[in-house]
Amino acid sequence: MINGKEKLIVAIDTDDFDKAKELIEQLEDSVDIFKVGLEQYVATKGRTVEYLREKGKKVFLDLKFHDIPNTMKSAVKAAIKDNVWMMTIHVSDFEGMRQCAEIAKQEAERLNIEKPIIVGVLTSLSNEDLQDIGCNMTTEELAIKRAKLAKKSGIDGVVCSAKEVDKIVEACGKDFVTVCPGIRPANASVGDQKRVVTPKDAIN
Repeated sequence: MINGKEKLIVAIDTDDFDKAKELIEQLEDSVDIFKVGLEQYVATKGRTVEYLREKGKKVFLDLKFHDIPNTMKSAVKAAIKDNVWMMTIHVSDFEGMRQCAEIAKQEAERLNIEKPIIVGVLTSLSNEDLQDIGCNMTTEELAIKRAKLAKKSGIDGVVCSAKEVDKIVEACGKDFVTVCPGIRPANASVGDQKRVVTPKDAIN
């Protein structure tokens, strides 16, 4: 049985290191996993990652690497040295993802550390956005298709809407990791997320 603490990831969505520290200290007794995104990582030059490691917390490094295969592979290799628990790449070409999965395993073995979980970002587009760029699939159809490609490449899972989790698990298996952003209490502001669900619905 996985408890709530092992499922919950809290995003540090601030570009201020002191505010990040304050948030971590407020939540450290009830939260084990914190997400450091692109804005936070660049603004603090990675200091928050170091601080979380000092606190013994798991780091979800959400930098969404997306480039040619060799560059993605090199970025993953560099990130592994930070001993992060999870990181994101974009679900792009098969070869790029395959190389990322391969280097993650090799570099973790070389450094004698646990291999980080690598999850692929599927899409943040709505059905209307897809129509605008000439894609005739729905967001759900595209998510499932790309999730299958991600699994085939050897990465560990995907970032997806909780609305697609059941279909992705059905297509890719229960061991395939699903990370769901856009989780909001029913009375909370949606913010910049397009496809949100409540914590209860996400768990279900």
